[in-house]
Amino acid sequence: MHTSWRDMQAPNNEIPKHMPHIPASVIEKQPLIPGLNLIHRGKVRDSYGLPGHQDKMLVVASDRCSIFDFVLPTLIPLKGQILTALNHFWTNQVLPGICQTDFIAAGSRIDEFLPEALWNNPELQKRAAVVRIVPSPDIEDIVRLYLTGNGWKSYKENGMAFEYPLPKGLFDGNKLPYPLYTPTTKAVVGHDKSIPADTVAKRDGARRERLSLQVAGAISAHAAKCGIILADSKFEFSVDTFRSGEIILADEKGTPDSSRFWDAKAWAKAQAKGKLPPSFDKQHVREWGKSVGVTDGLDPENPTDLAFVDGLEVWPSVIDMTTRIYRYISWRLTDMQIERYQSQKLGINVEAPKRRIEIVVGSESDLPQVHEGMVLLGGVSSANISVISCHRNPTELRKFVKDVLTKADIVIAGAGMAAALPGIVKSELCLLDHPEIPVIGVAFEGATEKDNLAAQLSIECLPGSPVELDENDKAYFGHEGFLGACRAAVHHEFLPKMIEAKPAKIGTK
Repeated sequence: MHTSWRDMQAPNNEIPKHMPHIPASVIEKQPLIPGLNLIHRGKVRDSYGLPGHQDKMLVVASDRCSIFDFVLPTLIPLKGQILTALNHFWTNQVLPGICQTDFIAAGSRIDEFLPEALWNNPELQKRAAVVRIVPSPDIEDIVRLYLTGNGWKSYKENGMAFEYPLPKGLFDGNKLPYPLYTPTTKAVVGHDKSIPADTVAKRDGARRERLSLQVAGAISAHAAKCGIILADSKFEFSVDTFRSGEIILADEKGTPDSSRFWDAKAWAKAQAKGKLPPSFDKQHVREWGKSVGVTDGLDPENPTDLAFVDGLEVWPSVIDMTTRIYRYISWRLTDMQIERYQSQKLGINVEAPKRRIEIVVGSESDLPQVHEGMVLLGGVSSANISVISCHRNPTELRKFVKDVLTKADIVIAGAGMAAALPGIVKSELCLLDHPEIPVIGVAFEGATEKDNLAAQLSIECLPGSPVELDENDKAYFGHEGFLGACRAAVHHEFLPKMIEAKPAKIGTK
């Protein structure tokens, strides 16, 4: 029998029972919302009753992070805001007409349902949504479009992905011949367990599976337009027994908490080598977890295992990288930085980030090609320009990178002819342990086509592509390219790029 959130009411400041374990160190950093009754606390989201709206509730996405069914003793900055924005994006931009959802309002519109004392609260508006109350889903509807994760594990054991026979000779990361519906239980505590698709169909009808495949297909199609692969995703459909058995898509949709995303170009390159590309989701945290002993072999109901996880210290580098990954995939999918999405789509009073942009060019003769870009940057960010030749002033350049560029948010490096400057600047930043600072490479127009080609190839052909290129994987070129690089510095998100060391061999025969 389904349980309604309405049946789980608890007085404010009292934590309801039957909740997943959350480390005390995390709870202390997340005070309850005054004036509202907490009716459920999940691994990531908290749900509150709304006075005067008995059929609705407020769902607040926290910055908590769970792996292998354990909530970690840390918060990931901005994570809850990004989950809320992506839920709004998919529900409003991609899924209308496909299925019914529980989603009602987000952003500034939540004020229509809140007590007056909570109006005009940007911090709440950034991470909260008003949703329709439906029975708590007891099944996770998982759709797999690529063979990886638990599907790959199953395939290696018996040539099947759970209950589905697959062709021989597949490898981790291969595209499946057709999408697979592989539902599991939804455990409040403990690990989920696989359920045959036919078992779900006998109970809820075949439409649940069809809707799962349709939603995954719609999200996958949009992601593909953005150069992103949706490898797999989980959904939570609720069979609404209060309304003649309607099937409602509840909870989160298409977030990096519930989906596995890859860059399409990176996937193709990795598969050619028999490898997987980096994923834009919480896999980065999972890998850290496995390295310190948090795996699916631990039991979330075992006090000893809970105490072990509670006592861990998540590395700052893991926290920082996870925030960057969530920001990045949100930008790739919505084409907007999270702050701009909140302002323009959610109506929240939030300012776009002010980035410190440092520009370095190789020669004063390059300056005429940067004028338009500097005018653009002058109105939106803090930008400085310097002239240093990497060939003629190597000592000054190294000192400049250490003293100035390591304090920048983004660097635009441009040069003409043999344009070594962008690559050398990036190399110096990596040597100084700052791979997180992106370097956008600009090839300035020269006197001949030979000069132009040399400048472009010097940036584009760096091993490992450590310098940021345009959307076509080309160096930004000329004054128009510099203008594009400035737009990217203001509006794009970037992930750290590390230049891997290569052992030198001196005096070998």
